[in-house]
Amino acid sequence: MTPREVTPTHFPNLAATLFADRTVIAFTPATNDVAWAASAAWAAARAVARAGRRVGLVDLSLERPALHPGATDSADEGIVDAFVFGVSMGHVAREQEPDLYFISVGTVPTDPNQVWANERWRRLARGFRQEGALLVLFVPPAALPRLNLELDGLVVLAPVGYAPDGLTFPGIGERLKRGTPLIAIVCTERSAPRPTPPPRRPSFGLRPPPRRPVVRPGVIAAVAVVGLAAVLAVRFGLGSDGSQPAAVAEEPVPDSSAGASAAAAAAPAAPAAPNPGDSLFYSVQVAAFNRADQATAYAQDFGGADAATVSPVRLGRQGLWFRVIIGAFPTASDADSLLRAWWRRGAVERPNGTILRTPHAFLVGREATPEAAHELAGGLRRRGVAAYIVPAPDGSALVLVGAFEAPDQARAADSLLRLTGLSATLAYRMGTRP
Repeated sequence: MTPREVTPTHFPNLAATLFADRTVIAFTPATNDVAWAASAAWAAARAVARAGRRVGLVDLSLERPALHPGATDSADEGIVDAFVFGVSMGHVAREQEPDLYFISVGTVPTDPNQVWANERWRRLARGFRQEGALLVLFVPPAALPRLNLELDGLVVLAPVGYAPDGLTFPGIGERLKRGTPLIAIVCTERSAPRPTPPPRRPSFGLRPPPRRPVVRPGVIAAVAVVGLAAVLAVRFGLGSDGSQPAAVAEEPVPDSSAGASAAAAAAPAAPAAPNPGDSLFYSVQVAAFNRADQATAYAQDFGGADAATVSPVRLGRQGLWFRVIIGAFPTASDADSLLRAWWRRGAVERPNGTILRTPHAFLVGREATPEAAHELAGGLRRRGVAAYIVPAPDGSALVLVGAFEAPDQARAADSLLRLTGLSATLAYRMGTRP
């Protein structure tokens, strides 16, 4: 596998897929910001656990523990006490959430090599392999060569532009020379763009927006009925790119119509649990703008993608931004394959593009035939609602609007859809790949 740079926001969505056939993974910080690196390791471990695989996360920063601030529970004893003093692993491993267990450093060792070079590592790894579980180690670079364990992969947490040549952190280079696969370099996020003045390029560094933004006549008519901000927000689902940014807009754009400004109602009820075999939970964010018309034009111009939507999110003090989100994929690797194809064609500038897990959407219709679904979706698009079609396993076709990571993110869109008179139900994105 060729190592690739990814952001901390992007990587958790890929972690379960990248680690699927691996048992022992090491995360190592090639940065002075160890607290940031630790939070990135926690995010990846949580993502794998939430995908249904048991994960053990172990802090091997023996001289200066790094993972403790992210734990909800930890024992006074840790990996040092287990390996050096014989304390049971069952006692030192503390459950943080379902399927995620954390083992802290515990007692500071007089000789860290007693832990790093301990023979028990191999037995521990063998047990994880037999159970199909994942062992994640947070290891300082200098300790990597001393670790008495074969690693199935290495993830480096580093600033943007880091090169794993071994010159800055020799321990990383030495471990790679032994044949340990470098899975990814998780890089610090670039600073967020300012909301004003409007950027000439999409905020995530993608290709410039179309020179002649396409605004459909139906949008103009809808604006007269509902108000500009309400209609623009209705047409786009609410999404976020993982743990950041912090909050999704609870209200529509300021200075919008009076009806739209009262949008923040209770979150729509969560749909019933899906059949994993039919899930289309993944999508790709390809751009973001601080103007809805730019995002709309970009989405319409993006290669005629069927499952295309625009999601407004509030980026803290940066204000409201409109993200262009494309696709409905069963796995993160499927979404990643399409993103790489876009890179090759130049549709998206490498390494931009973010894979999201967006399992929810608004179901606005189920039609018996594809022709009827296209007629319904086309009518909605002419009204300014970015509907898309997903074929169902039973031969029918679902007409969906938006793509959301959680029901709570859909509350503003739900209120705004009601303002337009549309009847929509929050549902899982299920079906066959469009």
